Amino acid sequence: MNQGLYNAVFCVGEQKVDPFANATIDFEKVIGDMRLGGYEISSLNVAEFIVLHFLDDMRQFKNGIISDALEVENKDEYCNKKYGVSFKDIDALDPTSDMEWDLKSGQVLLFLGHDVQYKEDVYMKIFSEVLHNFCLDTGFIYTKLGETI
Repeated sequence: MNQGLYNAVFCVGEQKVDPFANATIDFEKVIGDMRLGGYEISSLNVAEFIVLHFLDDMRQFKNGIISDALEVENKDEYCNKKYGVSFKDIDALDPTSDMEWDLKSGQVLLFLGHDVQYKEDVYMKIFSEVLHNFCLDTGFIYTKLGETI
């Protein structure tokens, strides 16, 4: 993403679009964290910061599943029973590089990258509730193979 594209989508004309209009997140905390990290405070950077933190949270959640599975004798059986997918499939998930985001029609969109769309079912089994709640909290939209959550 770049600032010029962001301005073209959100900040041109009389009818400016607010990508955060439906967000119920704590913006004071987000801005405070951004200032601590030395980020420039702009709408584009806020959206990116929110997405990157969410993807990192997803990665940490996945790592927790992996850690729990390593404690049991049969990792695949444990993961299949608890999550409905194999240990190998869960281990192959990398939200911080698999997930992408973009701006379109005044909305922040999240989606799986083209090369990893085959992982969609596994992502939905592991992260559907978390992803749904994130979209409710932020007003961002996740698009799933042509569907919108």
